[in-house]
Amino acid sequence: MKQPCWLLLWQLALALLLPLLHASMCAAASGSAAPASASHQVFIFGCTGDLAQRYLWPAFRLVQLERPSLQLHCVTRGSLNADRFLAGAEPELRDWFFEKVKLHQGVRDRAGYERLCSQNPDESPAPDGAISSRRRIFYLSIPPRSYADVARAVQLACPHPAGSPTSNEFVLEKPFGSDAESAESLAAELAEAGVSEAQLHRVDHYLAKPVLASLLQFRQANPHLESLLSSAHVTRVEAAIWESLGVEDRLAFYDSEGVIRDVMQNHLTEMLSLLLMDLPPSEPPPPDWLESEKSRLLAAYCPLLGERHLLAGRYAGFGGSSATPTFAAAGLTFCRSARWQSLPIFASAGKRLAFKASFIRLRFQLATERTEDELLVFVGGDAKATGLARPLIACSSGLRCRPSAGLSVLPSNEAALPSGEDAAETESLLRFPTDRYAFFSAVSQQESQNSYVAVVRQLLRSSSESPINSCFVGSPSLLASWRLWDPALAAVADLAELDDEDSGLLVYPSKWLPDLITKRRGQLQWPASPKIESPSSKATQTTKALQSTANLIRLHPAVCNGASDCEFLLHRGSPLSLSRQLAFRIASKVKEAFVASTATVYGQKNQFHLALPGGQSAQMLMQFLAALSRDDDTLANAFATTLHIWVTDERCVHDDPGSVAQNESQLNSAVIDRNFLQQLPSAARLPLNHLHFPRLLTADVAGCRASAGAYTSEVDHWLNFRSNISALPPSFDFVVLGVGTDGHAASLFSPHDLDKWDRSMPISSAKDQQGCEQSARVTNSPKAPFSRISLSSCRIANSSEVAFVLVSKAKQAAIDLIAKPRETELKTPIYVHLLRLVGTKRARLWVDRSLDFSNIV
Repeated sequence: MKQPCWLLLWQLALALLLPLLHASMCAAASGSAAPASASHQVFIFGCTGDLAQRYLWPAFRLVQLERPSLQLHCVTRGSLNADRFLAGAEPELRDWFFEKVKLHQGVRDRAGYERLCSQNPDESPAPDGAISSRRRIFYLSIPPRSYADVARAVQLACPHPAGSPTSNEFVLEKPFGSDAESAESLAAELAEAGVSEAQLHRVDHYLAKPVLASLLQFRQANPHLESLLSSAHVTRVEAAIWESLGVEDRLAFYDSEGVIRDVMQNHLTEMLSLLLMDLPPSEPPPPDWLESEKSRLLAAYCPLLGERHLLAGRYAGFGGSSATPTFAAAGLTFCRSARWQSLPIFASAGKRLAFKASFIRLRFQLATERTEDELLVFVGGDAKATGLARPLIACSSGLRCRPSAGLSVLPSNEAALPSGEDAAETESLLRFPTDRYAFFSAVSQQESQNSYVAVVRQLLRSSSESPINSCFVGSPSLLASWRLWDPALAAVADLAELDDEDSGLLVYPSKWLPDLITKRRGQLQWPASPKIESPSSKATQTTKALQSTANLIRLHPAVCNGASDCEFLLHRGSPLSLSRQLAFRIASKVKEAFVASTATVYGQKNQFHLALPGGQSAQMLMQFLAALSRDDDTLANAFATTLHIWVTDERCVHDDPGSVAQNESQLNSAVIDRNFLQQLPSAARLPLNHLHFPRLLTADVAGCRASAGAYTSEVDHWLNFRSNISALPPSFDFVVLGVGTDGHAASLFSPHDLDKWDRSMPISSAKDQQGCEQSARVTNSPKAPFSRISLSSCRIANSSEVAFVLVSKAKQAAIDLIAKPRETELKTPIYVHLLRLVGTKRARLWVDRSLDFSNIV
């Protein structure tokens, strides 16, 4: 049948337009296209360094072929040796550099920076003849300690007034700090230099690798797979970045970083986020969706315990410090994620291992299938050793995967290497025969060896685009990642503080395959193999480092009202280390009370009364305490049956209808709820009548006093009841007090807040007192909210053990207050009075090792 002419014309038009439309969509997806009205100048600092010569200049050369108007500048503080620069590179790259790149040598002062900014951009006219924006991009391939200085100099010399089409932007390379505190400091320094978060691009080049760059789109294109991504179907997750080479010529850098900072806090964590985070709610995604979703996911992880959840070692022959790990494995899980609750995640990374491989594996157990399924995201590695010919995604048949934008079907004979005479040397990452998988690989592999090509393309992409993927990391997710890994760094630091003969960093041989023993709940164990050996038989696990020994210190008589026997036990360490050690101490005491329950009368269970503060000092302690109960069934049962939680003090917030939610979130009881109660496993959940917080009916002074009276009655009732059913005194078992910079504790600010305080009162534990006139009282804070409810000093002094916690460098002010000359005892900081009341045997100081005690000891 002859077709109408109009139909033939329509088919011809489609045949001509569809390829053009497809090419346009692919360019947009890859980030290679940007509006012609944008003018770009890129100034590369550190342009003669190793990163620039190996990756940046080859990437910029390729991108400039696509964007002839791109203007590139090489900035050096000294002079460039033209003969040695790019000496090992291809001749075409050298020729291109000296022809296309403008060189700026000796840029050290403001005049030098002003010369940079006086460079006129190549403003190729847009179709409408206008230039809408001029982007000056300063790529800082320099040590992070210089970021703020260079940024400040640029901002001063290269102004960009509000409303101007010209913008200054800064590209930063990792490391972005060495822990959460230093990362926050670096962000603050950049902010002080006048650089906003919108002007920053923190590079994680791993996210630009082809398979990872297409992973979110792959999930979107596979709704059946997406429906299975939850702990209801996934039994475990494995993520690894293994390298066969050692540290080689990076020893100076690596010795100060170690494997956790080098790849686990950044690359490995980002890999996991791409598979575990929720997909965007709409298309295109909201502007801040990617960053906020990653931050939310990272905040949902359970805190990392050094005990049972972290292994660290170094390869035999490593030339750096004995405390620097070259291998680490962590057992992660989620505490606050309905989708992934309690899923075990095993993450590992290391040097000088059996083979090179980067991958994520999800193991599935589907209710409709009798066999297991798996999803393997192979980012790259040694083809011969892994059995995989190229980076790819492998889906077993039960997952019913299909291709997506950027990923096409790959025949199995091109994905997996055939087995042959070298099969014995292959440790295939595939757990099943190849015919059970569908394979998907990046459409183009031409640039897979240099992921910085994709980094540069994304960098030059229009800011109006809202990508589903990005190889740049924002400040919220960066800080959330550091907070996740800080406890692991603290555990390694604990090992480093031990004597060399007690070092807990195990030694593994070169070419070792990390065949770790994995257990439920994300627990890990070294293999029972002679290949893994400890430098000493005295310590083979992290537990050794957690057994803190307190030192007895004697405060100066002038501090202790003339007493010469003013002695207290002192624990010193990093804030995270102290939190972990204190959590272990409290947990062991709760278990002791639980085990002793059979000694009670009237069939009642024993009780353990723990009073916690709500400030920053104890938040990590509470998280560790909750995490311990997830690992220990006995402790979980002890929490559920024995533990009672009290708050040492509470704010009487004003009843402001416009900020009720904000006021409630600031309550100390809310802090305890977020950091402890919500993170407990179901087996450790406390009954409601074991939670004791002041209940504020009204937030005025009268309401605060009424609440304090009710809290007093509740304290007296429970402690007297405990005394009646056991041989224990009517007192708290453990009280944790955070000490403020002004020396206050538990909202006790002045010696006038102490019960029966007298200037001549001797140091006493008040152990002979039969009872307290009041168990809670209203105090007045020097800053809002002014009215507080606090446990009385008598109740605190009668406690079985009191921990005074001084963490963070800011608490040096509280120590310095003690050393200052005082006219009267009324000038003595309140926590010193409390120390005296509690006494030597029951008071312990938990102090940041960065604080100086020498002037009062």
